[in-house]
Amino acid sequence: MKYIDKIYGEFEITGVIEELINTRVFQRLKGIHQGGAIFLVNPEINHTRFEHSIGVMLLIKKLRGSSEEQIAGLIHDISHTAFSHLIDYVLEIEEEDYHEKRFEEVLRDNELNAVLKKYQLDINKFIEIENYQILEYPLPNLSADRIDYTLRDLFQIGKITRKEILWFLSGLKIVDNRIVLISEEHAKWFQSKYEFLVAEYFGGKQNKGVNILMKKIVKDCLTKGIIQEEDFYQDDFYLIDKINRSVNLKKMISEINSLKIENEKITQKKRKIDPEILVDNRVLKLSEIS
Repeated sequence: MKYIDKIYGEFEITGVIEELINTRVFQRLKGIHQGGAIFLVNPEINHTRFEHSIGVMLLIKKLRGSSEEQIAGLIHDISHTAFSHLIDYVLEIEEEDYHEKRFEEVLRDNELNAVLKKYQLDINKFIEIENYQILEYPLPNLSADRIDYTLRDLFQIGKITRKEILWFLSGLKIVDNRIVLISEEHAKWFQSKYEFLVAEYFGGKQNKGVNILMKKIVKDCLTKGIIQEEDFYQDDFYLIDKINRSVNLKKMISEINSLKIENEKITQKKRKIDPEILVDNRVLKLSEIS
């Protein structure tokens, strides 16, 4: 199949990757917004976990990662729940890893497993997703997942251009099976963009406001039995429909600016980036050379 990605361009996708994309469990990600609840107040921020997951796979492919690591990149978010990290805010999970705790369970989906078995791939290889260092490498380092959501989110909100993205991608290099940059200029650019993303987008007034409001609504609905935790295993639209049976969600969202939520808090993961750079055949962190 032909797939056109907003930031990486056009690709022909075949074989195991195409079949995995077509499974029900992966298609569900089309209904889960990458930015969580922010699309309710800003419909233009409507990119999904589906787009991000394929994007991570394509980035790993561009970096010449193995076929196995491309598959890992594709499926790394299949256990994300409705509204992405909203359930973490509701349950006060600071590491925002609720979806990670469900990963193995979702990974054992029968249809997904049938595809992997068809291609003689062992599902157990993908359980420890952090073993794939191009895909996942601990903060404050770079990883394909971290790079894709940063570029994709900032592009979606109009803070970077595709020309800037292509320039940055030209500065990526694989050393010892992890992503590093070829210049201090590339590292400083990404660090500044990542800091903006965390402070002004993740922690911005609009994003925090709608997530605080949705946290209050969801907690109330859970308490009253209107929704159950398992409803988060569906998608955004399923959860909205259940909430709307007893709460006028659209009306509450339209009145968000008048609601007293200033003193409310949401627990968000602390994120800081310190990219590694290849300097005279040595890998150094940006903080070590600047």
